[in-house]
Amino acid sequence: MYKMVIVVYRNPAVPFDEAIRWWAEEHFPIAKRIPGLIGYVVNIAQREADGEDPAIMGTDEIYFESREAAEAAYQSPEWAESRAHTQAAGHTAARCTVEEVRIIDPDRVT
Repeated sequence: MYKMVIVVYRNPAVPFDEAIRWWAEEHFPIAKRIPGLIGYVVNIAQREADGEDPAIMGTDEIYFESREAAEAAYQSPEWAESRAHTQAAGHTAARCTVEEVRIIDPDRVT
């Protein structure tokens, strides 16, 4: 399995709640059409205890069968549409390939 993490940064001109609504209601449906995805997990940032908006909107975890499948997806029209949709809203994103190392596996905590 091949995993990427994408950090999504909010356009500072867009209020946090509106940015999260845009991401969930408008962007998720576009992004989930990227070909070859076998998993798509979103981690939505939460406000700090003092009410301050977080520095990021959150992260996407996207999974593919292989590096080749991920590279093909990255070249697809669907990925281009997802990227253009983010840019049109003035948000930005940074992606990287990761190797997950579970120190304490939350799926095994009882």
